[in-house]
Amino acid sequence: MVIPQYRIFFDTSAYIAALISPKGAAGELIRLVEGGILRMVVSQEVIIEADRVLAVKFPELIQENRRLWKYLAPEIAPDPTNNQVKPFLDKLPKADANILCSAHLAKVSAFVTWNTRDFMGPHISSLVDFPIVVPADGLKLFRKWVEPFLE
Repeated sequence: MVIPQYRIFFDTSAYIAALISPKGAAGELIRLVEGGILRMVVSQEVIIEADRVLAVKFPELIQENRRLWKYLAPEIAPDPTNNQVKPFLDKLPKADANILCSAHLAKVSAFVTWNTRDFMGPHISSLVDFPIVVPADGLKLFRKWVEPFLE
């Protein structure tokens, strides 16, 4: 039986966590992407934000970052229109609203982030129809999802 591909949206914080700590849960999710088991989805905003954060905080990782983006070839979620992002702006800062709305438009299976303050705040989950989780919980969701296909 062929297992359908599970599409996970990586927020900037989860992606950078994978770069900094490849043996952590975010790194494990990246390995599943590398193996073709998961499909990585990001937005242009995530790619730009990752470059900006790495340039300031982790300049030694810039080359690895660029190599990894090229190698992973993530699916790029659509940019939201002003009307599409409007409900998200009521609850999130502009950059986060654009990112979460992009994930919503891409119809992903899950959204993985370490930004729990913003993305797991009150009433945020009501904006989307997928779970918003930290990387370890993303791994648990994936395992739960794939189990029926392994029996």
